[in-house]
Amino acid sequence: MNRNGLNVGDKVIAMWNQADVERQWGMLQYAESKREEGNEMRAAFNFYARQLSFADEYVLTAPKDKRKEMIRNDALPSLLLNQFLTAIDDAVAEVAYQVRLKQPEEVDVTDVVTLVNEAHEACENWFSLIPSQDAEEAVAAVMLKDAK
Repeated sequence: MNRNGLNVGDKVIAMWNQADVERQWGMLQYAESKREEGNEMRAAFNFYARQLSFADEYVLTAPKDKRKEMIRNDALPSLLLNQFLTAIDDAVAEVAYQVRLKQPEEVDVTDVVTLVNEAHEACENWFSLIPSQDAEEAVAAVMLKDAK
């Protein structure tokens, strides 16, 4: 329908662009599924986020001033999730590095503790975006399902 008013040349270009967008989307989904295979936390968060998708676009329903604050503070759900996953990946890499040192007296866990704290904070911030009523309704639905 978006192409109805276009001439034939523009319609062909629009179709090529659409095909390219769909190809790239498929490639991104494939790459993400491969990343999920090696990272259970990524898989769990992605699964949860997919269950929350009810439309083709992301709509932030917070008041205007809250939206601006969230954007300024990198507090959007996808950014918080990326912060969490990056901190976890960095912590895993740091632990692997420290293990390779093989000298217990040389092990410094300061960076690992900092990264785990960053991951915890991002995770807490991500879950804080879920209204408590939604969480209560989800728990009630699971309890009802388990009772059957």
